[in-house]
Amino acid sequence: MRLSSALGYTAAGSTMLAAMLTPFLLYGLFSDGFVSLGLHVDEMYSGGAKVRTIQRGAYSIDVHRPVYPHLLQREKAFIQLDWNPAGALPGHVSDAVDIDGDGQPDIRVSFDVPRDTKTPLRVDVESLNPRYQGMRNVSKGSFSRLIVRVDNEILVRVPYANP
Repeated sequence: MRLSSALGYTAAGSTMLAAMLTPFLLYGLFSDGFVSLGLHVDEMYSGGAKVRTIQRGAYSIDVHRPVYPHLLQREKAFIQLDWNPAGALPGHVSDAVDIDGDGQPDIRVSFDVPRDTKTPLRVDVESLNPRYQGMRNVSKGSFSRLIVRVDNEILVRVPYANP
């Protein structure tokens, strides 16, 4: 009787252990399966692919590919810029940024960088090119107009004036 009880408890424990470990063991298989299906995060949320980096001394600005809304999306087209690392930014940032790479600045972006990472950010964007829309005192207005701190980066999205 004792042997059958011990075997029963061992089998039950092994089953519980297998049930708890299965998601971790199969994670690679599931993620490979999703990748092969071509599934990805929509660019409206991810900000588009990075196309180039502008070096500014201790920090850099990543320029992303323009993002255009798809069917049933009501956001405006935008361009995303990432300042990183946020820890290397001065207390006030005011950068003229050449978005299209033609050697002429397209926008001037200004924002304060508080040391407290929980303090809400606000951005001003002056349009130097009629393709881009200026913004004043914007925080998290929408997916196409925002400034937000993510990990050690500060992301700014600037909408197109007339895409």
